[in-house]
Amino acid sequence: MIRLISGKKIAFDFTNKIIERDRIREIQKQDSLIESYTSSISKSNIEGLINKISSFQTRHSKSDFIDKVAGWLKDELEKNGQTDIKFHDYIESGFKLKNVICNIKGNSDKLILVCAHYDSRMDDLEDTQSRAPGAVDNASGMAVILEISRVISKLKFENSIQLVFFSGEEQGLWGSKHYAKYIKDNNISLDVLINLDMVGYHATDKLVCIVERDRGNKVLTNDQSSEEIAERVEENAKLYTDLKTKSGPIYDSDYMPFEELGYTVMGLYDGGAETYAYYHTSNDESKYVDNNYTTEIAKLVLATLLKEAKIIATPP
Repeated sequence: MIRLISGKKIAFDFTNKIIERDRIREIQKQDSLIESYTSSISKSNIEGLINKISSFQTRHSKSDFIDKVAGWLKDELEKNGQTDIKFHDYIESGFKLKNVICNIKGNSDKLILVCAHYDSRMDDLEDTQSRAPGAVDNASGMAVILEISRVISKLKFENSIQLVFFSGEEQGLWGSKHYAKYIKDNNISLDVLINLDMVGYHATDKLVCIVERDRGNKVLTNDQSSEEIAERVEENAKLYTDLKTKSGPIYDSDYMPFEELGYTVMGLYDGGAETYAYYHTSNDESKYVDNNYTTEIAKLVLATLLKEAKIIATPP
């Protein structure tokens, strides 16, 4: 009996070691794959995109330029190899506006949504004509998503992805309010939303990104899942980027309408609304964007997307 038990124990230990070895190999394989794709994020592409986006006279949601920006976004996504791009039209306060939606269909309907607002503003919210380049706020977030759309254009995923650009954020989250309602009304299986609103500037602590999570807002039952995804993002920052992270709360951006409907949300943020001297001014120009920083943010978002959407096939 003693030998039998010992034999069983030895066999059990041996099996466990094989399982653990295979698990480690799979993790190493996944890490290598993610590192190969994050390394293909191009700083020069991001810099060029931010220069172009901020070259519009303004992206004010009530201006004549806002539809031109929407059309340009659609063209850029198509240039990057994306094929399923749609406008989500809505009317708010008499203005006909568009959200730009890029769909990447996975094997499942479970959806990972990454978003940024594409409008800009001056300190006077009703100034629709003055130059408002909005480089940090929010060409930086837009450029990250556009560059990611290029890198993942030929990949296949288990879960579905949407890359979304919202209008009307500066007027009171107009675009995201309408789209959150659309998601809810159509029973779309939104698993998590990651919001990028200002990811181009840092004041003193180099390469520090605020990882925002849901804490005690309108719905409480989504707080824990928000904390969990935020912690995974922080771990990804350690593994795949040079970023340091610190914790912060979600507030006053496009994740809020989704949080209010019970969805899991989180965001990445540079802290610029409190520290950036040119916030909501005509001086928010591309020369003040730290492109190294924004490139690291893009790597972090990409790594998180590859893990959360579960990459299942790569080009031959």
